[in-house]
Amino acid sequence: MMAMRDLVICVVIYFCLAEGLARCSRSRPSKACGRTMSAYRGSIRSPGFPNPYPPALRETDQECKWIINLPYGHGIKLTFSGYDLNDETNDVGSEIYDELQVFRDGSCDESQRQRSLIGMLEGELVIYIPHKTACIKFIRRTLNNKIHGGFSLTYEVVDANSKCGGNNTVMVTSQEGYIYSPGYPTASYPPYLNCTWMVEVQPDQTLDVSFLDFQLSYTYSCDFAPDFVEIGNSNRTYEYKYCDQDVPETFLSRGNRVWVHFRTGQWRNRGFWLYYKAVGEPTAADQPNPNYRQEEGRGKQYPGATNEAPQDKQDGSNSYQQFVESSGFSLSPMSPVIVLTVVMTKFCETVLYL
Repeated sequence: MMAMRDLVICVVIYFCLAEGLARCSRSRPSKACGRTMSAYRGSIRSPGFPNPYPPALRETDQECKWIINLPYGHGIKLTFSGYDLNDETNDVGSEIYDELQVFRDGSCDESQRQRSLIGMLEGELVIYIPHKTACIKFIRRTLNNKIHGGFSLTYEVVDANSKCGGNNTVMVTSQEGYIYSPGYPTASYPPYLNCTWMVEVQPDQTLDVSFLDFQLSYTYSCDFAPDFVEIGNSNRTYEYKYCDQDVPETFLSRGNRVWVHFRTGQWRNRGFWLYYKAVGEPTAADQPNPNYRQEEGRGKQYPGATNEAPQDKQDGSNSYQQFVESSGFSLSPMSPVIVLTVVMTKFCETVLYL
């Protein structure tokens, strides 16, 4: 009886292994690395990180694309913890570089490319995206990478506000975010605008404001400019006035409020884009959540909102273990066979279809 049971187990193991090997070698549609991400924060890594990333096995795997697609009205902040990309010389003596490209558009269109990264960078790099969508493209052109670990980045949503209140001040109360002129970055700002934003953080904090882009219509004198931006600690006496295509200095507030005033005449141009961030520890955490909207200074909580933003799960999670734990059943004598089959299948999919 025992011999018969052992024989049955061996036969089952044989067929399970055969099926696993067949799945490894079976022809499948190409599956390039990358995916679409819609959570309010997440991370993106090169294949195999922190180990050296493998070369592309097929031409369809040469480009890995991650698309970040957030709800309307938000911007994106990318934080790279350094990167290390391979380069090599081909047969004709030309240099070939693996490259990381960042686009301010989910279509990865060349006209929207914001940065191109090659070589190596130690330390942190922050890239700001003034839009609700972004594309991260990793291009593996080289054939032999043995030491370069690739890249790792995190992204998070930040509030973005381009609402022009006319004669009414638009109140902004988030810990960090973007303010940009109406129409930016896809269109020029309209004529005859009169917009005011007041950014307010907690009483024990100050504000650091940096202009990331600034292109207003041409003028020979800022004193008589029809298009200008003013910034200050009060809306009664603005400290600075900028026009034309000046590059405004970083502004550090004296208190917990900053006022930004934008006025235009009959001409149009690209506009401006600034980034603000609270300085100092807040008295309460200010975390974005998936149903938060900024409206006239009031945080509007929509039905279904939670205190925690959703996060994209990383590939390669222990799905079988989670399944066992959530199912609540005990392992049978045949479970090792099932486990072995699942492990082999996941291994093949991970190795061959990165």
